[in-house]
Amino acid sequence: MTTLELLLSLLMTMMMTALFAWPLRVWLLARGLVDHPGARRSHELPTPRGGGLAVALAMLVALILFGGLVAETFVVVAVVIATSALGWLDDTRGLAVRWRLLAQIVIGLLLIIWLGPVTAVSIGPFSLDWPLFWTFMALVAFVWLMNLHNFMDGSDGLLAMQGSWTGLAMGVLLHIHGVGLSGLVGFVMAGACLGFMFWNKPPARIFMGDSGSILLGGVIGLLALSGAANGDVSIWVSLIICSVFVVDATATLVQRALKGREWYTPHREHAYQRLISRGWGHGQALVVYGLINLVIVLPVLLLAIRFPGFETLFALGLVGFLFVGWWSVQARQA
Repeated sequence: MTTLELLLSLLMTMMMTALFAWPLRVWLLARGLVDHPGARRSHELPTPRGGGLAVALAMLVALILFGGLVAETFVVVAVVIATSALGWLDDTRGLAVRWRLLAQIVIGLLLIIWLGPVTAVSIGPFSLDWPLFWTFMALVAFVWLMNLHNFMDGSDGLLAMQGSWTGLAMGVLLHIHGVGLSGLVGFVMAGACLGFMFWNKPPARIFMGDSGSILLGGVIGLLALSGAANGDVSIWVSLIICSVFVVDATATLVQRALKGREWYTPHREHAYQRLISRGWGHGQALVVYGLINLVIVLPVLLLAIRFPGFETLFALGLVGFLFVGWWSVQARQA
């Protein structure tokens, strides 16, 4: 696909999402699918959830229009439908954790079977050829990406911002390396998130809900697996792009596990939630996380692309730096 076609797909998906979200919001309010404020939530007004359906629908239309009626497109379409439907069931019926994880594992297994195994991972100058191990870790990462994006969807505009950044960054890289359909998927996801931002920016008038957060996590996992399977975008580069959410969610999960708390229950212990509980506005948290991507993550990403032999060092250094920031926020809360 040409760059012009990719930009057109982004703009079209952005407009469709913004348009679809309007009647969807009215319908969700009529059905009473609303998140109410509470001690473990960061919003102050009742807000409809389930806006991820608008994101999914816009993505599906754009993928079929620009991707064509080919097998590869239908695989991506299936992932979008499966992850969004799973999230919608959780939004409306509240799935048990074990059933949600089982469904996510099945989706991940089927996707890996289609894309092929991750045979090797480079760590500095060394290539570790452990196909079974890396493929298993790829499945774990895929499932974790769906859940961590779900956990990080707790502040107005935050998930939409991260989805637009991740989609655009990965879309550009995959397009440059000639992975056409995956590049399109990245641009379409970025457009959908930008369109949803119109309704989700502070103060949010609609939330994505699990139908959006699990969808975005699954699509990001698809992009990362596609890049790794083709050898075009390494896991280290994907980690750099997703690092802001990965560090906040993973560090918080580990902290809660070490304290003997249930990791999957609602809470307000992520760094962005700590900031909001200390009086920050949702807009302030959104700007700070966005600036971290632009001022810190983007330069590290460019360095990793320019010096691929050091991408592992750059990725781990960035993770360490962000962890220090996460820890400083947590320590001030104590």
